[in-house]
Amino acid sequence: ERLRPLEPITVTIDGVEFQAQPAEKREYEAALARFRAADFGPAATALADFIRRYPQSGYTASALFWLGNAQYANRDYKEAIANFKSMLTMAPQHLRAPDAMLSIANCQIEMKDNKAARKTLEDLVSSFPNAEATQAAKERLSRLK
Repeated sequence: ERLRPLEPITVTIDGVEFQAQPAEKREYEAALARFRAADFGPAATALADFIRRYPQSGYTASALFWLGNAQYANRDYKEAIANFKSMLTMAPQHLRAPDAMLSIANCQIEMKDNKAARKTLEDLVSSFPNAEATQAAKERLSRLK
């Protein structure tokens, strides 16, 4: 009974079930809480630290997604794109993959790289035709010059 707080627990996040250490779960949730509080600088630092500390974690793909979003909020578009792409490489069918692709396109638009944004949006539409993010991608495509 005394060891129970140290035993791995079953966690489900973004539709994926895995085993996590209690400390790992606490650290991920603390980093995500920073993001949800719109404290994007410290959230990005906490998420990056989490990924470095737990590279094989079941949380890693989701942590990369939220890290990219925190970096986007901080206008660090190149790093955001790199982390969204890492997430897509690690988990191409992840629940948040269409949103990650849309976020990449948003970063590219912010960086005035409309050609790359158009390709990303077209890839999103063809890869995830039924995703919610696909409708937003179609709208952005119609406005891109």
